[in-house]
Amino acid sequence: MKFRFLFFALTLICLLSIMGCSGINDTNEKADNDSEVKEVSNNEELDGSSGDVIPKPPSLTVFVGEETIRPSLGTHSWSIDNGDGTASGIEAGSSAPPELVKDSNPMQVTADTNVELDFEEQPESYTVRIWGEDNNVVYSSDEVVLSEKGKIVYEVLAHWEQGTASYAFSLDVE
Repeated sequence: MKFRFLFFALTLICLLSIMGCSGINDTNEKADNDSEVKEVSNNEELDGSSGDVIPKPPSLTVFVGEETIRPSLGTHSWSIDNGDGTASGIEAGSSAPPELVKDSNPMQVTADTNVELDFEEQPESYTVRIWGEDNNVVYSSDEVVLSEKGKIVYEVLAHWEQGTASYAFSLDVE
């Protein structure tokens, strides 16, 4: 008898927990290059506050010769001043850069291809990292270096007053 009551009570608690966790939310969830970010339109409220929107770091476009690449947004931390003494911010984690770009087809380039980084808003500073096959950073520079051969994974780690953002892309250097 005690076993049945205990089993019924645990089952009820599990069901209520699942129902509570799967409720419909007022925010729109959007996957942004494999990192999950909740975005709120200007007319929606976040957590009952008055019109706070989740900020997002500036976008990055990589110009490779005549072509463009939109890198994957990785781990980022960003905040904005709401102008009323409060701030809105986000802390978003993601997979390592090699995981973010593993399903993408890298653009083929040669060692003398011109590669330029174009930020929507220029950062205070940034570092370009090359990731090795063992998911470790093997080289850091202030520019995209095309000295290695094969599929190279690049991470651009940029810093602004409002926060930091990591972007990942890959190139196939011939």
